[in-house]
Amino acid sequence: MFKNKALIPIAVVVFVDLLGFSIILPLLPYYASTFAASPEMIGYLVATYSVFQFLASPILGGMSDKYGRRPLLIYSQFGSFVGYVLLGLAHSLPLLFLARIVDGISGGNISIASAYIADVTEPKDRSGAYAIIGIAFGLGFLVGPLIGGTLAEHFGYSAPAYVSAAFSFSSALLTIFYLKEHTHSRDAAQATGLNYYSRIFEYLKDAKLRSYLLVFLFFALPFSLYVSMASLYMKMEFNATPQQVGLFLAFVGLLGIIYQGALIRPLVKKIGDLKLMRIGMVAMAVGIGSIYFVTHWWQLLLTATVFSFGTGVVRPTLSSLITTAAPPNRKGGVLGVSSMLESASRSLSPIMGGWIIALYAPNVIGLAGAVLTIMGVYFAFSVKDNRDLHVIEPGLRGL
Repeated sequence: MFKNKALIPIAVVVFVDLLGFSIILPLLPYYASTFAASPEMIGYLVATYSVFQFLASPILGGMSDKYGRRPLLIYSQFGSFVGYVLLGLAHSLPLLFLARIVDGISGGNISIASAYIADVTEPKDRSGAYAIIGIAFGLGFLVGPLIGGTLAEHFGYSAPAYVSAAFSFSSALLTIFYLKEHTHSRDAAQATGLNYYSRIFEYLKDAKLRSYLLVFLFFALPFSLYVSMASLYMKMEFNATPQQVGLFLAFVGLLGIIYQGALIRPLVKKIGDLKLMRIGMVAMAVGIGSIYFVTHWWQLLLTATVFSFGTGVVRPTLSSLITTAAPPNRKGGVLGVSSMLESASRSLSPIMGGWIIALYAPNVIGLAGAVLTIMGVYFAFSVKDNRDLHVIEPGLRGL
C-alpha cells in the first residue's frame, strides 16, 4: 500500500481529518433532539454542511489546481476546526446550523486529497492508492463513532465536538509540517479563473466522463442516505443509544478496512476497475434495499456487510476511472466536480430521508436507496468496456 512514500503523509492527514468528522456525525440527530427538532428538521441540519460544501468544493478543487493542494488543505482543516468549536458552544438549534455552515464552506479536503493522490501516482496504481481514502474512512468510522458515543454518554453532546476540533487542528498541523507540495499540482495547472461551475458542462461533453460522473452521483446519493440517516433510523426503529449507534458504525468501519485493505488490489488486477465498479454498484443496491425487510438487529449487520462491500470497491475504482478520463491539468477540477456531486447528494439525501421517515416509516429509506442505486447500475453498464482505460478522451484534450 505504501510503496509510494509520498502517500504516507496524505494518508495520515485524511485519517485524522475523517476521525474528527466521524466522531460527531452519528450524534447530530441526538444533539438536535435536545432542542426538540423533528425528523424533518434533523434532515435539514444534517444536510446543511453539505449544501455549503456543494457550493465550495468545485471552487476549492479548481483553486488547488492553480495554487497547489497544500494551502487549500490547510484552509479546509482550519475551517473544520472553527466549525466544531462552534458546534460545541451551541446552545440552540440556530447555532447548530451556523456551526455546520462554517464547516461546510471549508469542506473540500477529500477532493483536494484525491487530487494530490492523482498527482503522485501512475494511472495503473490509482485504484489501490484511492483505497487509502476508503481505508481512512473505515478507520475513522471504526474509532470515531466509538469515541463520540462514549463521550456523549458520559460527558454530553458538546464533548465530541471539542474532541473533533482537536483532531481537525492536529490534521492542519500535520499538513503544515509534513505534507510536501507536489510540483505537478501547480506546474501542470493552467490559469483558470474562478468560474469553476461552468466547467461542469465542459466535462459532461465527454461521453465516458459524463457516464462516470453520473455513476458517482447515484453512488453518492444512496451512500449519503445510508450514512446520514443511520443514527436516526436506529434511534426510531430500535431505540438505540448513541453508544449503540457508535458500535454499529464501528462495525461498518471495520468492514471498510477489510474490503479496501485486502480486496481492492487483487480484484482490480484480476477483473479491472470497470467490472469491479459494476459489481460494487449491484452489491450496494442489494445491501441498502434489504434494509426495508430488517426486523431484528442481527439482520441489520447482514445488510451492512453487503452494502459496505459495494461502497468499499466502488469509491476507489470509480475515482480511478474518473481521474484517468480527466486531462492531467484538470484532475483537481474534475474531482472538485465529483466532490460537488457528493455534496449535492449529502444535501438532498438527509432531507429526503427525514421526510420519508416522518411520512412513512424508517425502513422505507431502504427502498428509496435501492431505487437510486439501480439508476447508478444502469449508468455503470452504459460505459463501454474499453481495454485501455488509461487513454484520455480526445474531446477533453483541449480543455
